[in-house]
Amino acid sequence: CTRDGGFIPVNKNLWSLSYVTAMGCFSFLLLGAMFFIIDVKGWWRGQPFLYPGMNSIFVYVGHSLLGFYFPFSWEIGFQQSHWELLLQNLWGTGLWVLIAFLLYRKKFFLKI
Repeated sequence: CTRDGGFIPVNKNLWSLSYVTAMGCFSFLLLGAMFFIIDVKGWWRGQPFLYPGMNSIFVYVGHSLLGFYFPFSWEIGFQQSHWELLLQNLWGTGLWVLIAFLLYRKKFFLKI
C-alpha cells in the first residue's frame, strides 16, 4: 500500500491499513446490530429518520433554497470554538426534521 497508488480506497488522509480495516469492522458490527434491532426484534421503527426520508426531495430543495436564511442559520460573530457552529447546524437539522414530521402528519409527500 502506497500513499497515492494503493489498492485500498481511503477518502481521508489516514493512509494506514489498520485504520481502514478497523473502520470496516466497526461499520459491519454497527450494520449487524441495527439489522438485529430493527428487522429481527422490531424494537425500533426508524423514527426520527423516517420523516425526512419520506420527504427527502422537499428537505433537500428547502435546505438548498433557505439554508442561509434565519431561522435555519445566522451570522456567527468572532468564533472562539466550534460550539456555536455546532449549535447552529443542530438547530437547522432539528427544524428540518420538525418540518418533515409535520408534513408526514399532514400526509404531504413530494414525488417526482
